[in-house]
Amino acid sequence: MKSIETQGKTVDQAIELGLYKLGKTRAEVKITILEEAGLFNKARVRLSSNETSETEDQVKNLAEELFSKMGLHVTLFVEETEDGIKIDIGGQDAAIAIGKHGDSLEAIGQILNNIYNKDKSHEDAIRIFVDSNNYRSRREATLTQLAKKMASKAIREGHNVRLEPMTSYERRIIHSTLADDGRVETESQGNEPNRYVVIKLKNGNDRRKEKREERKVEEDLNPENSAEPMEIEERADND
Repeated sequence: MKSIETQGKTVDQAIELGLYKLGKTRAEVKITILEEAGLFNKARVRLSSNETSETEDQVKNLAEELFSKMGLHVTLFVEETEDGIKIDIGGQDAAIAIGKHGDSLEAIGQILNNIYNKDKSHEDAIRIFVDSNNYRSRREATLTQLAKKMASKAIREGHNVRLEPMTSYERRIIHSTLADDGRVETESQGNEPNRYVVIKLKNGNDRRKEKREERKVEEDLNPENSAEPMEIEERADND
């Protein structure tokens, strides 16, 4: 199923732009309004051809059966891409399908992949991606920003920083974001479902330890500024 997403000042403008790019008429496509135009945003629509592949139909039927058994009322948009099959979930129960921090999306994706590829060889296996209203891309942007912010905090304050528990998908984003940072490294710790990421300073570069060592050296060089001589002088005064 070939599809395209377009934007415009109005929904009609976005649709007309998509039809022009696809070279089709309104009767030849399925139109999904993703976002109405607002004060600070443009209208966004998805136009999809009505033709579907056999693989798309199989995955959609499998997903519909799964959601039916879960008792969720959702709409499914299924598209075959170069990377695999993408399922976009909409409808009244889409938020339930996402779950907390996308954990339900992660679980649903794993279930669909396991069922669909159960008896297939590695060469014939197809990766199924599950998303809802671009939740994954929005969550990825949030986690990327969080990773950079917490890495800066670790460097600034000179100690390791522990993040909140995350899914394996979210932890991979943190690891990937900071993989090329020469100042910090990341490590997953704990047990599921409470496994989390710790951002560590590389080479044990703990600034708190360095500051303690610097103070110790300073006290050795300037004993009159250390705490112990002051205490002795106070006792002498009291005597």
